[in-house]
Amino acid sequence: MKAQKALRKGFTTGTCAAAGAKAAAHALFGAMLGKRAGSARSVLVSLPRGGELKVPINRVLVEKGSARASVIKDAGDDPDVTNKAEFTTEVKITGSAGRIVIKGGEGVGTVTKPGLKIRPGRPAINPVPLKMIRRAVREEMERFGVSHSVRVTVTVPEGRRLAEKTMNSRLGIVGGISILGTTGIVEPMSLAAFTHSIYCGVDVAVAGGLKEVVFSTGRSSEKAAERLLKLPEPSYVLTGDHMGSALRYASNKKGIERVVIAGQFGKFTKLSAGNFETHCSDSSVDFAFLARLARKKGAGENIIKKILGANTAREVYFILREGRLDRVIKEAVRLVRENSRGFFREDIKLSAILAGYDNAIFSAGFER
Repeated sequence: MKAQKALRKGFTTGTCAAAGAKAAAHALFGAMLGKRAGSARSVLVSLPRGGELKVPINRVLVEKGSARASVIKDAGDDPDVTNKAEFTTEVKITGSAGRIVIKGGEGVGTVTKPGLKIRPGRPAINPVPLKMIRRAVREEMERFGVSHSVRVTVTVPEGRRLAEKTMNSRLGIVGGISILGTTGIVEPMSLAAFTHSIYCGVDVAVAGGLKEVVFSTGRSSEKAAERLLKLPEPSYVLTGDHMGSALRYASNKKGIERVVIAGQFGKFTKLSAGNFETHCSDSSVDFAFLARLARKKGAGENIIKKILGANTAREVYFILREGRLDRVIKEAVRLVRENSRGFFREDIKLSAILAGYDNAIFSAGFER
């Protein structure tokens, strides 16, 4: 049997912006000090979880008091709408106080509704990319020994057009794309490759004699489950949007006695409604379902109205928490476990763990 070629990794939109910021800052500070810093063909970007990534620079332009650098997005083998798009970052001197202000320019969306990690009115540049951009500029300040205040502006010339191929408009992000990424690296997420990795993870756990597997919809919930359960590392399998595929595969594996499902509220709302393929193209958050669930658990009409008018599941989560309606969230956890029962024999124990948005365990439902 011919070995399958490994999928190539890429880098995120956040890494593009950080690389552009670093190249622009390098050229600008060098020109200010009369040093021939030159236009970098590539830069080393510090990654959020440690290490560096070498990123090619497309072009650099230095003007009086500012510099711009562009990066061409490389998503590797991931089917990403922003692949090959140009990201331009400008660094402009604004004073001498050492402040770094980061703005979104043309093609970068603006958040208009609550429920996201970024408050309304701000550019759609997520917290981790913001830190990466700020760190990239700081590194060049330290390299050249300067302490000027600068304004960093990220633009994506094709951002408005690309945004039409995303879910941004439904999330209340207008005018362009989002600058994303939590690791700086794009892991190829094609369906065949990803489900294959799920199956391999289950196989490894079973082959190691483990009787309990933990399926997590994302890294945050996986880390929360790790802290709670303290199981051997091979017990944990990342499923992403393909929880149904994971449960179906595990149901046919001999040796498994317990399955734990871990996730945050966004994915759990879909699982509790019976949707086990949770990608936005396969299912969406059912706000009417969440409203019915809340009403069943005694929520008032004011809360129901807020849920029906919510923008994201994350927003609903905080509506319920602020309204002291944790019982609604716990009911969603119970339904995740109940709906998952249909995949398994009666002797298989099922548990569900809901990780809060602060990475703590909010609720855990266990079958003994």
